[in-house]
Amino acid sequence: MKKPVWGLLLLLAACRPDPGPADYTGQELPGNLDPDGGTEPDPQLLPGPFPYEAGEARLMVGIFYETGRSQEIILDNVDSNFYLYENTVYVESDPDHIEGRSADRIVQNGKPWMGFGVHWKQTHNFDAWKTLHVSMKSSDAAFANVKIGMSSGTGTSEKGNPLAASGYGWVNDGEWHHLAIPVADFVAAGLKLNDVSSPFTFAAEGGTTGQSLLLDNLYFTAN
Repeated sequence: MKKPVWGLLLLLAACRPDPGPADYTGQELPGNLDPDGGTEPDPQLLPGPFPYEAGEARLMVGIFYETGRSQEIILDNVDSNFYLYENTVYVESDPDHIEGRSADRIVQNGKPWMGFGVHWKQTHNFDAWKTLHVSMKSSDAAFANVKIGMSSGTGTSEKGNPLAASGYGWVNDGEWHHLAIPVADFVAAGLKLNDVSSPFTFAAEGGTTGQSLLLDNLYFTAN
């Protein structure tokens, strides 16, 4: 499944102006997949390292996740958007995946920094969600020092709270790594849990054009 590739000016991990509407023209938004795979499961439809179980609380935030969930906040180009910050990267579908039918390859555009994120115009209360899960794979130097963040506040008051992914099991060694980051750690870094405007931001240092990272399996759990 092809996932969205959009670009727009956005500042990293700091107060930023309202970026305005994203341009989804000609792009395909992530669709819903049958988490059970139907009566004849697609062998490419992988359940992920920690498969969803019926009755479990699991939140999808609109991208980088395809299978079972109890709740979803879709990307609708109205209240929920996905932004590539200053076109520092582009995103393409990749068959090397550990969940759903494909992963996303994040490709460096040769800039001195890079980043992207999911952003909401209306904030959400995240009291019910305790852990951010995400899986990544790379061995390229540009992605040695990845930071994963969440933001609170909107407009000029929006502030990011990035954390070094290396503190949660990320190693830039060419293998898949499954990170579980306590939301409480973002709160300790300054996140306002009842005023979340971005559930996921990604930042890294610049690198050579074409260097890339695979990203998949992004969701939140209540434990």
